[in-house]
Amino acid sequence: MSALSIPMVAVVDDDEPMCKALERSLRGHGFRVRTFTSALRYLNERAALDPQCVVADINMPEIDGVGMHRAARASGHDVPTVFITGRTDISTAVRAMKEGALDLLEKPVEEAVLLRTVRRAIARSSAQRVAQGELAVVWRALDLLTPREAEVCALVASGRRNKQIAALIGTTEKTVKVHRGRVMQKLGLDSIADLVRLVDRVRGDATIAVGRDADWRRVHRPRALGLPTTAVAPAAAARGERQSLSFATLRGVCLEAALAAETYY
Repeated sequence: MSALSIPMVAVVDDDEPMCKALERSLRGHGFRVRTFTSALRYLNERAALDPQCVVADINMPEIDGVGMHRAARASGHDVPTVFITGRTDISTAVRAMKEGALDLLEKPVEEAVLLRTVRRAIARSSAQRVAQGELAVVWRALDLLTPREAEVCALVASGRRNKQIAALIGTTEKTVKVHRGRVMQKLGLDSIADLVRLVDRVRGDATIAVGRDADWRRVHRPRALGLPTTAVAPAAAARGERQSLSFATLRGVCLEAALAAETYY
């Protein structure tokens, strides 16, 4: 096993003796460890690291552990975090858990509890990396779509047939078929069911601004993602209400989606 394949744990605590004690314990059980006595220092050096778990004191000067975790996550570094604290109160615990803490341990931390929690964090991190790698593949495929292809993609996924889409966006059925074929080819899909599942997934990931590929490199949201996430919901709503909505209203919904696509690009 290469050194880089060994999971890294980042320890952040303004108490230097505590940092060293945690480092000795974790290194003694085979982990790579980087220690920081300042949350700001950790955030400044975070981009050069690749930790799979963060162990952080929740009460630190300048930026506390929760604020540090929030700032790292906002920059695209959502790593499972274990908070430790010398004093526990309900409000602190609630705040930590709302920010996505894996766990909150009270000092002095028992070594067995620490190791068990860190291993759980690393297992979650590994699962996240697999999911992020899969998402990056989808995003790169979506980035190949033209604005019109992205629009057709969204409308096909909303359940409309080629003839309906052609009427709604002001083109021919033959042209829609061409766009639809290109969408399926670029996305590597074999069926409309697969397309619907893919669009549902990217709608579910709509809040993610930065992803990571299999090598944990940053991957930004594709431009084409703007249309499926903004057009499918109103299109689906329109489909559910088609008995009460006029054709003009339906066409307005899809023309609005088309305009959104052109503006997005």
